[in-house]
Amino acid sequence: MNVARMKVVVFLLLFLLTLQIYGQNNKDYFKTQIALGELVDPELKEVSGIVAASTKERFWVHNDSGDGANIYLIDSNAKLMKTFTLEGVDVVDCEDIDRVQIDHKNFLVLADIGDNLGKRNWLCLYMFPEPAIGDAIVIPKQSVKTIFLKFPGQRHLDAESIMIDPLDNMLYVISKREFHSTVYRASVFANQKQQYFTLNKTVELPFTFATAAAIDPTGKEVLIKNITHIFYWKRKNGEPLTSILRQKPVVLPYQVEPQGEALTFDTEGEGFYTISERPFGLKSYLYFFEKNYKQYDQH
Repeated sequence: MNVARMKVVVFLLLFLLTLQIYGQNNKDYFKTQIALGELVDPELKEVSGIVAASTKERFWVHNDSGDGANIYLIDSNAKLMKTFTLEGVDVVDCEDIDRVQIDHKNFLVLADIGDNLGKRNWLCLYMFPEPAIGDAIVIPKQSVKTIFLKFPGQRHLDAESIMIDPLDNMLYVISKREFHSTVYRASVFANQKQQYFTLNKTVELPFTFATAAAIDPTGKEVLIKNITHIFYWKRKNGEPLTSILRQKPVVLPYQVEPQGEALTFDTEGEGFYTISERPFGLKSYLYFFEKNYKQYDQH
């Protein structure tokens, strides 16, 4: 059996295993996804990361590898509003984007963490003040801080997901291709002068191929998705994030997207959004999953 076929078989088995493990743990905490708008702009063919902007019903997205150091502001109909470019930055494979608040100021974090060939010694985060719609389209290089990351033990792992805990600003990175996608962390925002960090392994997840992750602005809800499922955890007050990720998640109702690699909570506590790449000319939509308060309040 050739390598490519063997990989397909492995992931099919993992898919069936996921169904078996979580088939009895579905709850409708969120309503069925609704398409808000189709992503049609030619600049946005491989969207692999999304985070809700500070302005309601606006979103920051970026493309996968092959694009420059660009971020794009879209509206709730998935229409492109403005493109911003990070000056003096050469990216390799951007896979996710998130927000961190430091000294009451909002910063975006663009995660250049993809490593399909397993050859990168250092992964990169680019942190910069969140732009306003009226700002210049070039984000000056003096406003961009580069943070370098590596996995422990000289491991070269592919990753597509980050999440930043708003309760303590801890960074979490989730590997993609390990037999069990694994959560690593580092306190990269505590020391503004330090640039190089080694991630620490924390939790192995009972599924593989993690492609996106998010924590809601209150720090009480967590989402992680792979290609076929979206997993959800509720967090009790003061509970360590690593503790809840060791608990059995809820599998949310989800109609699989063409290549869904991005999700984000909204800023109002009303639900979450997903968006997909457009492989082989397939259509991509900005989807909204509204919170089902009746089901949510019962638990």
